[in-house]
Amino acid sequence: MLIKGKIILKALIIIVGVALIATGCGSSVNETATPQVMPTAAINPIESPTPSAFPTPTPIPIPAAAIVNGEVIPLSYFEHEVQRYKASFSEEETLPSDAEISEHVLNTLIEQQLLSQVARASGYTFTDQMLEEKIANLLAELGSGSALTSWMQANFYDDAEFRMALRLGSEAAWQRDQIAASVPDAVEQVRARQIFSRTAEEAQYAMASLNSGVSFDELAWRYSPETGGELGWFPRGYLLFPAIEEVAFSLPVGMHSEIIQTEIGYHIIEVMEYVDSYPLTTDAKLSLQAKALADWLQAERAKAQIEITMP
Repeated sequence: MLIKGKIILKALIIIVGVALIATGCGSSVNETATPQVMPTAAINPIESPTPSAFPTPTPIPIPAAAIVNGEVIPLSYFEHEVQRYKASFSEEETLPSDAEISEHVLNTLIEQQLLSQVARASGYTFTDQMLEEKIANLLAELGSGSALTSWMQANFYDDAEFRMALRLGSEAAWQRDQIAASVPDAVEQVRARQIFSRTAEEAQYAMASLNSGVSFDELAWRYSPETGGELGWFPRGYLLFPAIEEVAFSLPVGMHSEIIQTEIGYHIIEVMEYVDSYPLTTDAKLSLQAKALADWLQAERAKAQIEITMP
């Protein structure tokens, strides 16, 4: 097979009021003596300190799994996402190791944060009204608030984290859509076919037959009776094996390649048609959109400031 196919912590600041009580002082008078004047400092009320005299409360830091361009991915969010990911596996499926799950979930959350950040920087705003509308739609789908609460509890969400997940997910989805939309409907493509064999000996025999005058069409059907070696139309970045793709886009129409070895066997390619702008199939467009997203994320991660803060 040559073709690729597959979410608040509120800072609590406690202000302690300080009461300062001014004390009064009395004086005694000698029968013959003149009254003594009390020092000014003893009779004036004690002045209250100015607000600047109190230290500024230090915000309680949120335990973080990672910090992406200065924004925290809460550790609790990461831990709950790990639980959600594990719960997504059926009993018949093999659960990856804890290390593999942690790596996958953390990478996914980092990528979500990058997408969300760029969406906001590009002018997208997920308003509070939009958030409430999304929650209202979920309530309508589930039928009641208690059903939504039960679903949240079953999926390890509290209210604050659920709202954060909805916001981040919506922002990230908007940016993903922008990236997908950058892939055009028609691009440069070739139509090609191949003579495919599992062994080097068979490939060499096919090449010798071609050189002796046997037609490519005849050999392609002989080696691949079901398809005749047809690969169809494909754009750059679509085939599973880049070496075959590179050769296909370098050959003139009607010419065949030398033997190309890949992980699955041996190929001889012939280019049947070439067009500089040909409509993409749905599968090819989805594949190019996935590649565009992967390339975008790789570039954003390379320039981002990412700090992994959990053990």
